[in-house]
Amino acid sequence: MKSPLARAFEPEAFRELGHRVVDLLADHLSSALSRKGRVVNGEGPEVEFAFWAQKMQEPSGEAFEFLDEFVKRAIHLHHPRYMGHQVCAPAPVAALAGLVSELLNNGMAVYEMGPSATALERWIIERTSDLLGMPQGSGFLTSGGTLAMTTALLAARAKQVGGAIESGTEPKWAIMASAEAHYCSARAAHVMGWGRNGFAVVPVDARFKMRVDLLDEVFEQCVLQGRTPVAVVGSACTTSTGSYDDLNAIADFCERRGLWFHVDGAHGAAVAFCSELRERLVGIERADSVVLDFHKLLLTPALATAVVFRDGSQSWSAFEQKAQYLWDASREAEWFNVGRRSFECTKLAMSLKIASIWRVHGEGLFVENLRRVHATAVLFDEILRQDERFETAVRPESNIVCFRVKTIGLDVDAANELQRKIRAAVVSAGEFYIVQTVLKGEVWLRTALMNPFTSESDLRALIEVIGRHCAPGKQPSVLLAELR
Repeated sequence: MKSPLARAFEPEAFRELGHRVVDLLADHLSSALSRKGRVVNGEGPEVEFAFWAQKMQEPSGEAFEFLDEFVKRAIHLHHPRYMGHQVCAPAPVAALAGLVSELLNNGMAVYEMGPSATALERWIIERTSDLLGMPQGSGFLTSGGTLAMTTALLAARAKQVGGAIESGTEPKWAIMASAEAHYCSARAAHVMGWGRNGFAVVPVDARFKMRVDLLDEVFEQCVLQGRTPVAVVGSACTTSTGSYDDLNAIADFCERRGLWFHVDGAHGAAVAFCSELRERLVGIERADSVVLDFHKLLLTPALATAVVFRDGSQSWSAFEQKAQYLWDASREAEWFNVGRRSFECTKLAMSLKIASIWRVHGEGLFVENLRRVHATAVLFDEILRQDERFETAVRPESNIVCFRVKTIGLDVDAANELQRKIRAAVVSAGEFYIVQTVLKGEVWLRTALMNPFTSESDLRALIEVIGRHCAPGKQPSVLLAELR
């Protein structure tokens, strides 16, 4: 009898299981795209934990049965009625590339540990830089927008603050961003030791865009409080509403004040691939650094994020540590030793997943996906505006639509509770998956239309599901009582 170790690495067993798993996933893909089954199982965290705790206590069993159960209980992003968080339904070829990458396990700290992935990463970054209007740009891929944002702002600190960090005499500094900026910009300020006051909030206008006319005022307030801003974060686009800040105006301000300009394009910078949507990014080419998630609008499995620096030399300034067991002490910019400029030492070969889509389907696939999901958002907004039961927050600039059931006669707290209860009822039923957000103290239902196969009939079906609680003439107070 073979030992457990020998059985775990048996090639023929892997071949057989692999065929079955691919069949399982292909069946899942077919079922999801055909709108069969639930989008989400709707069970709470305690129930889910109890199920898997029991499963893990059972005697060791067949791998296929275990994986099949996982697929059944997962949230199904390929289902056209998934309209939740900003995570894409990945292209199947990228998933297969992930399988190849994970079996080979080429960790990418130094070139020798991931030669092909390192070369592909450089190609992806150079092409992305060109699309962003930064032909001399450089950078790397990392695991998500939060790491990418922090890396870029650490580079900003190194450039703006310089020797004060190493000497231990660093004074008080701050980052400026809008009230609708992703929370990771504030988190970066915390990581750098600047605390809550190291994040200066710029108010937003009625469309939830940064009030660029208030940048000077916020800057001066920081100075009066003993903090000097080093960088401004522009959103392209905001997470809650998909609104794009005026990047050109922010660039003007940063140039005048001598500040680092960072663009959080984790979601929206993907429109650089699409000529008719590209105008949303006017001014991004003037940024010092940009973050772009391939796992949002570019059909790549999570996580896969590019951080690009307009001046490639700045990409090395965030991290300058000695590691004699990995590379020589030379300060030469060795593009192929990616661990010298990223948070991660060992990291996933995420470039293979991105490059597989690019190589097999070309940039046209990215363009078609962007066009479809943006058009779907415009359509949904129009449908909602024609229905007297609903109101929308803003006309969509991205694939994000925020809406709510009208709440005439309810105070703010009751109106917010109503939106939460509606969302909970929708998710519990499992037929759709939507989320919620808070805009200026009000709770709104929120859809990120990530699936390119979401159709008008899916949108109207969602409205019908919500409308079951909103019959003509039914008062919001009655609806709230029912949902309780």
